[in-house]
Amino acid sequence: MKTLFAILALALLVVTGIGAQEAAGTVADIELDGRQLVLAEMEEATGGLPRCCDDLNYDPIEDKCLNNIGQNYEGGSNDCDLWIENVLGQACINISAAWGPAFTTSVQGHIQVLSGQLSDYAPQGWSIEFIDGSHVALIRVNADGSADLYHQGLNKSTQTMEKWQGSRGYHYSDVRSAYWGDEPRFWNFDR
Repeated sequence: MKTLFAILALALLVVTGIGAQEAAGTVADIELDGRQLVLAEMEEATGGLPRCCDDLNYDPIEDKCLNNIGQNYEGGSNDCDLWIENVLGQACINISAAWGPAFTTSVQGHIQVLSGQLSDYAPQGWSIEFIDGSHVALIRVNADGSADLYHQGLNKSTQTMEKWQGSRGYHYSDVRSAYWGDEPRFWNFDR
């Protein structure tokens, strides 16, 4: 009799749309300021909220780049290569063993470690762009030939540009425009 009662109670919960966990009070809703977010609000949110992981176009590296945009540059704690290693680590990609840990390896050191794996052209998908042996950026070449570039940096003011610092992202309609510096080289870490 107890089994029949349990089955009827469970069926009633299923029919009314209340899950067993919800009935027990163990399901937590994701809310911001006490108000449940709608899909459009979640898609607009940047800087920490997951961006529709069930979306077929979800890109974990892009998501982590966007979550890390706007950070101030602090030499020795989030230099360009440390920033990239951190962003990729957040996307569950560990490159430190392959290119030399960023805390103990300079950009020139990464280039030496990867010397046989660097290319003059950015492959489709994600890679790391080495810019004139002194700077690195994450670059994604898209199927339509465009590119997205993310990096952490510090630039001093010049006659044509104001001083700026921090992590930024750029979109280029032509991938060649994302080839920065005089001698860019690319490492396809995703092989």
